[in-house]
Parts: sequence; structure tokens; C-alpha cells
Amino acid sequence: MLVGIDWPLLVEQAAPGDLLRFRPEVAAELWAGNEEAVEFVTEVGVPFSNGLFRMLEELADRRPENPDRAFAKPLIEWSVETEHGRLRQLGELYSGFVYLSLDDGTIWVCDPDADEEYELIHRDISSFSYLLYKIEAEKPSPEERPTPYDWADAEEFVREGMNRWDDVPFGDGTHFWEAFMDSYHMM
Repeated sequence: MLVGIDWPLLVEQAAPGDLLRFRPEVAAELWAGNEEAVEFVTEVGVPFSNGLFRMLEELADRRPENPDRAFAKPLIEWSVETEHGRLRQLGELYSGFVYLSLDDGTIWVCDPDADEEYELIHRDISSFSYLLYKIEAEKPSPEERPTPYDWADAEEFVREGMNRWDDVPFGDGTHFWEAFMDSYHMM
């Protein structure tokens, strides 16, 4: 896994129901041959981040504390052959659909509003999970009555934390997360 933070501590401190985990048999199929990724998605999971990511219900190891709105049903074909290889839909992300490359474990998005049909957004699932976590953790609360400067600081913390582990999300030629950050203050 690319991101080497204290994941057990994150799991311990996460709000009940915020981490969405994959069913073990599904994880073993999706991340075939990558035991570390299988363990990650079944033990840690992917943050729901207040609706930013919604996992396909059929993939999920649902827990009673997971909110119903954390899960989605596939609206489009869930497995596709692309010029980038075989992609499998994992869920919904902001304004698009998030996919796993079955060939190399990278994370892709299909954003109906984007110029590219599929865009690489992360080099692995830990990077994707970390960015979702950082976005929610750094977001100023409404009680703080955040100013534009507070939002700019939050965005800077998100970017800095991410670039340490994976340069793809905010790298040259990557548009999805840049577009998201333009609307971050509205979430």
C-alpha cells in the first residue's frame, strides 16, 4: 500500500459507520494476488466521507452502523473494457463513478462532465481512502464559521498530505480532484 499512516488508529478514531468495507470474497476477486490490498479493504475500508464516496451495495460488508445512503446500486455497466484495461465499478464518487483497474489496482473515475471518459485518479486503494479521509478531516465545520482563508488552508493541508504519498491526484493532467477542490467549500 502506498499510504503508510497508522491505519489502525484511523479505524479506531473513525465515526461509527464511516468506513465502508468490502466483503472478503469480493475483495479477494477484485484484488487477486494482492493480499495487502485485500486486507486493507476488508479491515480498514474506504471512508464514506459524508457521501463523497458511495460503495456499490453488492460489494459491501454492510455493518449496522453504516448509513443506508452510503451505498449505491450500479447505474451503468459495472465492468468495462477500456483503452486503459479492464475496469470494475466500485461505487459513486462526487459527480462520477469510481473504478478499480483489475490489471494493476489503480483507481479511475468516469465523470460525465469531463473531457476524458476515464481518468486515472490514484495509484492504489490506500491513496484513494487517504484522500477521502483527508477531505473530511480537514474540512472546517459550520460552527467555525469558516472564511475563504480557512477553506484555502484546508485545501492546502489536503494537497500537501496527499502529495507525500501519491502524486497522481493533484498531478499534471489530472482534472477530477482539481474540479472537486473548486467546489470543496460548498460541501
